[in-house]
Amino acid sequence: MAGDDERTELLGYGLMVEAAYLTYDAVTKQPGGGECYEAVLSGELDKLIVTAGEDASRRRRRHVVTAHFFATIEPLHAVVDALPVVGGVDKTYWLGYVAVARRGDCWDVVVAWRGSASFADWMMDMRVMDLVDFGAGAGRVAEGFYNVYTSKDKKEKHGTVSAKEQVVMEVKRLVDHLRRRSGAVGEKPVKVRVTVTGHSLGGALAVMTAHDVTAALAADADADTEGVRVRAVTFGAPRVGDDAFRRAVAARGVEVFRVIVKQDIVPKLPMGDEYADAGDGDYDIIELDDGGNWLSPLEMIRTHSLDLYLQLITLRNPAITSVLSNSNSDAPPPPPPAAKEEWKDMMEEEGYMRLPLPKLKEELDKLEGPSPKK
Repeated sequence: MAGDDERTELLGYGLMVEAAYLTYDAVTKQPGGGECYEAVLSGELDKLIVTAGEDASRRRRRHVVTAHFFATIEPLHAVVDALPVVGGVDKTYWLGYVAVARRGDCWDVVVAWRGSASFADWMMDMRVMDLVDFGAGAGRVAEGFYNVYTSKDKKEKHGTVSAKEQVVMEVKRLVDHLRRRSGAVGEKPVKVRVTVTGHSLGGALAVMTAHDVTAALAADADADTEGVRVRAVTFGAPRVGDDAFRRAVAARGVEVFRVIVKQDIVPKLPMGDEYADAGDGDYDIIELDDGGNWLSPLEMIRTHSLDLYLQLITLRNPAITSVLSNSNSDAPPPPPPAAKEEWKDMMEEEGYMRLPLPKLKEELDKLEGPSPKK
């Protein structure tokens, strides 16, 4: 990813991650609580097309959000979590969403992970001294990242299945549906690809997800998944695991585009020989330069912010600012949702929140027109 078109695409994925951050922040600040993730995310995604300055008459639906996923994060022992001062940290947290976008002759299934935005997230970020088995002979990864990715707790709402299981099931469902939908046309099949993206902790989760999605698609003999390209696009992601894990990701054919700011220290972490540096050929490194230094704590925080990443991508190609994409509605951005507005179109199926198949078909029809009927 080096040309103007590719940088435009990079910015689009970065903005989708930014929408995840903004959604989580807005919902957690809602007075009275409530799970208004669906409405808030729709509004945040709508703002992207307005930010781009696109004429209202040209606004059109660009993608469909198909699922929201949660991670069970339990950094505290049960006894500590029961204390009134620190209690309530161990629970499920909204981590992101899955969307389908139509890009030319290709369906792009996008998994967007937010990064660290809560006390529980930051506690898990620090659990990198120990590496744990990733499974299936794919090496070892940081304990904290792996626990966020794989933990579940049936006693918690949205905790029946892990974040890993939620995302992999949704991607498999979408790939299978889109390939079948394309095959019904009777013409050249539309390509399907999967892009997993995230910032910081979300970038680490994106790499693990890309590996597991590729493995799941390859193992699904009943699905038409041949030729489905899977890639990870990460922003300021830390090192995830050991050299065996890096080689396992490469062996799966996953393309990893690792966007880093030269002055950002997080992509150099965790330190130690146990962790593999992604810069030895298997991953594509896209380096941005802020031109400053990162000696002060405030500068170190700033150089890791997703805002700076997006600014630098834009500055490298000013024309990008007119090509920001991804609107989830034909209408102007909706007003802020009521404090306790809950799920509208999403339903819990197979343990996670997703669009039921009839609604999914209806929304996809709005992207390209109804599926042809035989």
